[in-house]
Amino acid sequence: MKKDTFSRRQFVTLGAATAAGLALAGCSSGGSSASSASASAASASSEALASSASASAASASAEASAASASAAAKPTDVKKVKLAAQSTSGQVFQFLAKEHGYLDEEGVDVELVYINNNADAYTALNSDGVNVLSTYGTGGPLIQIDGGMDLRIFGGYMITGETPCFGKPETEWKDMNSFVGKKVGVTRFSTADTVLRGDLYDAGILDQVEFVEYKKNQEVLQAIAKGEIDFGTTATGYELQAADLGLEVKMWPDDYWPNHSCCRMVAKTAWFEDPENQEALYRLLRAYIRAEEYLKDGDGHYDECVDLVVKELDLDKATVESFVKSPHMNYNTDVNRHAVEKMFDKMHKIGYLSNDAIKIDDYIDSDVYEKAITSLVDDYPDSEWLKKKYEEFKENNF
Repeated sequence: MKKDTFSRRQFVTLGAATAAGLALAGCSSGGSSASSASASAASASSEALASSASASAASASAEASAASASAAAKPTDVKKVKLAAQSTSGQVFQFLAKEHGYLDEEGVDVELVYINNNADAYTALNSDGVNVLSTYGTGGPLIQIDGGMDLRIFGGYMITGETPCFGKPETEWKDMNSFVGKKVGVTRFSTADTVLRGDLYDAGILDQVEFVEYKKNQEVLQAIAKGEIDFGTTATGYELQAADLGLEVKMWPDDYWPNHSCCRMVAKTAWFEDPENQEALYRLLRAYIRAEEYLKDGDGHYDECVDLVVKELDLDKATVESFVKSPHMNYNTDVNRHAVEKMFDKMHKIGYLSNDAIKIDDYIDSDVYEKAITSLVDDYPDSEWLKKKYEEFKENNF
């Protein structure tokens, strides 16, 4: 995505005019015996130079006007958003948007609050301690909605989360049927738990697996290592800990359920519907989409992203690389209505949701995101990435 390039273009234009002037001066110089024809040529060249300089000045003036108009279109005020996130999976769009000035340019100030469990996060949201939740899965918001909490899902953070299923090296795993009759450790209602159960449901063997529930991901790994369970699935960022315990990845649930909808961005409906707050979210989404483009466009900037996560969080570089660069982690800002609908349907089938009166479409808003992505396409017409992103948005939401 390109910032204002007025000064560079003006320099090139005026530089070309100067070079032309020097070349013409060299061609028209001569002794006192120059013919009248040479004098006429010199006069014509001088007029051409003047005309070129005038055209260049006009061009520079037009670009200056365009730059001024662009600058005038930027927000003159600043909207504030209090955003809660878990510190274990990297708030990559926030870090990149802050580092590259996108938040400042879009006129939004984000106060980042780290809350590392769902219960406390939704308590903070419900009491207006925070305005937005960003990295608490899709199952979490859907369970809250099922229980009566009025939320709006308006954006995404990851469409696929890195949630491996571990086991000991000697434990055989060939395909989904390898789970039959086995004990599987989970943290109940987590994305890892929900997606694996969804895979088992699709394979027709959900009722042939014994689930053992734990409060923490570390407890799942310890139970596998001790031989108390056969397999276990965890949240993002536990591969190195698992390896230290002599465990290995046996399967990736997202291989069986691609784009399963991981972390969604949500807000309370009452807060979301305020026009001032929608303006704040519009600006936030513009900044985050720009950060996503920077992360992914061309060869990407994943190394820089790793360094930012290491700097911002208390995580070592090897751990951060294990999930930021993983092919099983897909950071994505898109609301992705269809993926949320599929997760909602699957959670009903596995018994995690029970309120049949809920119409999940009523709790998903794609309008603010659409406004953000279309405005960026208009503002940066040379960005092929943004054009593709808009087409992706239409496919995922309409």
